[in-house]
Amino acid sequence: MASAAYGSLPFAEQIAFFRQKVSVPTSAWTDVYATEHNHAFMVAGARGEVLADLRAAVDRFIAEGRTIEEFRQEFDDIVARTGWAYNGGRNWRTRIIYETNLRQSYHAGREAQMADPTLRKARPYGLYRHGGSAEPRPDHLAWDGIVLPLDDPWWDTHTPQNGWGCTCKKFTLSARDVKRMGLKVLDQAPPVEWEERTVGTRGPSPRTVRVPKGIDPGFEYRPGIGRIEAMTPRPAGSSHLPAVGPTRITDPLPRPRPAPSDRRIQRNTEEEYIEAFLAEFGASPGSPVYYRDKAGDLLLISDQLFRQRGTGKLKVLKRGREQDVLLLADTIKDPDEILIQEVEIGPGIISMQKVYLAQFTVEGEADPLLAVFETGRWGWVGVTAYGPDSINKLLKNREKGVRLYRRSEE
Repeated sequence: MASAAYGSLPFAEQIAFFRQKVSVPTSAWTDVYATEHNHAFMVAGARGEVLADLRAAVDRFIAEGRTIEEFRQEFDDIVARTGWAYNGGRNWRTRIIYETNLRQSYHAGREAQMADPTLRKARPYGLYRHGGSAEPRPDHLAWDGIVLPLDDPWWDTHTPQNGWGCTCKKFTLSARDVKRMGLKVLDQAPPVEWEERTVGTRGPSPRTVRVPKGIDPGFEYRPGIGRIEAMTPRPAGSSHLPAVGPTRITDPLPRPRPAPSDRRIQRNTEEEYIEAFLAEFGASPGSPVYYRDKAGDLLLISDQLFRQRGTGKLKVLKRGREQDVLLLADTIKDPDEILIQEVEIGPGIISMQKVYLAQFTVEGEADPLLAVFETGRWGWVGVTAYGPDSINKLLKNREKGVRLYRRSEE
């Protein structure tokens, strides 16, 4: 099957992708965004019985390869039975629900097939093909014919579907295919021009997002991207985000704990620092683990923690702080406190972050050390501070948090 089409024959990976999703009630389409669609089924404004019935209908129509006209008949039955007052015209709304779920499940299923190591060895390249619409998007048309390795980070944001109604496709190629078709594997992906867009302004959940030029907001992700990549926070560009809100915590942290000098390490490469950090959790590059923290929440530990989103480049070396990666691991595994805080990630944009804090007295160091690991939807930051001024600044930020866990000193 060359493309997702009405009535096209479904395949196992496509069906499995859709069925692993969790139904999420929403008020607006912006409530579930981008990679969240890899694991969530939603229809804007649908809840309860309506959401369950629409999910069952989409599931059946994907599995059976039925047409949009048949889906519209069932949609009408659901609306009549539940009295759902939806926004937008019937034909537009049904096309969005049917076509987006059909196409994205198709692309996600193909991505699952492309992840097979045997296939990747035989067909290691991806080809972008424009869908051939009568009124093409200029950027999508410009990408037609681009050939890049399947593991190039460009595909993380440019794998179709790349917008509402987009019919572009991604195909795998062997080296022989590239030569036979007269194509060329690019040495470097085209530069990505990022734009800031505000979406959902007419609804209850507006968002300000950054998307590559030419891609509709909400489509700047790879359908079916593995849970490891989707759920792992990436290193953030900012060194630290100040918390907002009232002062809630006034008591001091537990007393610093001693840490042997070998918890500060020297390695030769970024990869070696990453391996040392991952080993603290029983993980290794390419073999992630879930770690349950002291608050009872799961944290995904993988080498993706150290790879920049969009480029895949490692980001470990930072003013000598890489030598503290084991202390950062200690902070996650056995923190003094775990907090939830509100932070301002942009002008007027408030998000939540989780904060792990731990104080240590390091053998051979005169001053104590405060290690902080902050993580949120925007990424993660690891901070280590020596000396009273630097530590007090971070502790002042700690006051604007809600405590989830505190280490006992008994």
